[in-house]
Amino acid sequence: MTIMTITLDRQGLPLYRQIADAIAEQVAANTLQPGTKLPTHRALADALSVTVGTVTRAYAEAERRGIVEAKVGAGTYICQTDKPLWTFAPPPTPGIMSFGYNVPPAINRADLISEALQQLAAHPNELNNLMLYQSPMGIAHHREILSKWLAQHNVKTDPNRLLFCSGAQNAMQLCLVTLCRAGDTILTDKLTYPGLLSLAKQLRLTVKPVEMDDEGMLPESLKAAYHQYQPRLVYMTPTLQNPTTATMSEERRHDVIRVCRELQLVILEDDINGILPKERPNPIVNLAPDDVIYVGGLAKTLAPGLRLGFLQLPERYYPHFVNALQNHSWMISPLLTAMASILLENGAANQILDTIRDQMEARWRIAQDYLKDVDFRYHPNSFHGWLRLPDEWSLSEFLAESKARGVEVKSSELFVPAGYSAPPYVRIALSAPPDRDTLEKGLRELADLLANPPLSDFAL
Repeated sequence: MTIMTITLDRQGLPLYRQIADAIAEQVAANTLQPGTKLPTHRALADALSVTVGTVTRAYAEAERRGIVEAKVGAGTYICQTDKPLWTFAPPPTPGIMSFGYNVPPAINRADLISEALQQLAAHPNELNNLMLYQSPMGIAHHREILSKWLAQHNVKTDPNRLLFCSGAQNAMQLCLVTLCRAGDTILTDKLTYPGLLSLAKQLRLTVKPVEMDDEGMLPESLKAAYHQYQPRLVYMTPTLQNPTTATMSEERRHDVIRVCRELQLVILEDDINGILPKERPNPIVNLAPDDVIYVGGLAKTLAPGLRLGFLQLPERYYPHFVNALQNHSWMISPLLTAMASILLENGAANQILDTIRDQMEARWRIAQDYLKDVDFRYHPNSFHGWLRLPDEWSLSEFLAESKARGVEVKSSELFVPAGYSAPPYVRIALSAPPDRDTLEKGLRELADLLANPPLSDFAL
């Protein structure tokens, strides 16, 4: 079957959605290859007995999903598959109210960073040594400082099993390339971090979703998925899950550990948001240090520009990961780990974290006033919330209208593994707007949009 011969259900979903879905399915099945030129709007409309406008909407929907790209004067083409599933946007255009990316709120770190740089500059011999090659394991003293700081935030680590990485994303990449091979399957929450999905696609790994509830991954569903797919590992975010903000209870964490031990299944715990709550639960690594690969980072709590993440590894894996890191980049910049160590040790990191928490609590108090009448799940220290659309809104229509109003949100489609349906939700990152005025303006637009859904096609 080609795109010119698909069968449309005239009584089902909107026709443009069916066409866009068919394009997506044929891309997933490699029937439509990257770089393939799609039929003209008129040719496809004639072939499918629909209007040109329907095809135009279908192509626009496919482009919004990142499946196709329109080239002015040349037509519409299937996108190249080496593009990431998510890309970081340039600085927002004036007038655009972005709730898109889970970045820390805008705060002033300049004085604290300057002090750390001055401290480094005051010791030229040490600074010179930092410019030399170091062990891929990193400097032991820096790992000890990190371990002590993590202990302040209820994360138990062993400095001899800690490994610095170039951010948490790099840490996850290191995990997947070390433990998996092309064709392997990994399990994730039903809704999961797009960066993990993008890495899996790049490495030719299959991602299968596990059912979840308000606490996150369901242990019995995890067991069933294991027996069905025989995965290499399971990836989960037990605290402030992205995108749902679900947080596992202590009982759920023990249940997940029990299942994984029974199945001898490695847990990859992403705790990038775990230090944000003022009262955080035990990370899973505290409860099962020999069964968990723990991923953390300083982007959310200190400064994303430092690009420092870290792994806490079971002893049996540590030498393999050190070798993998050495093969990829030899070492993580000692200058960056030194700077981070100063900030962690002198109290600056905790000062920045407290400021971030206070900012987010203030932002959520504002958001409550605007979004009190909708189904909106959030945590007062989280960067993002999970908003269910009213029944009158379709996901595509809401995204199109919010974009038209200059409001950027993230579609649930970004968070589902390939081939699975997306629920009618959007992620709202309240941390993203640069200031209170932009935040409130965006919230007003969102509240108005949610309160005024489009009229039915059959309305008089």
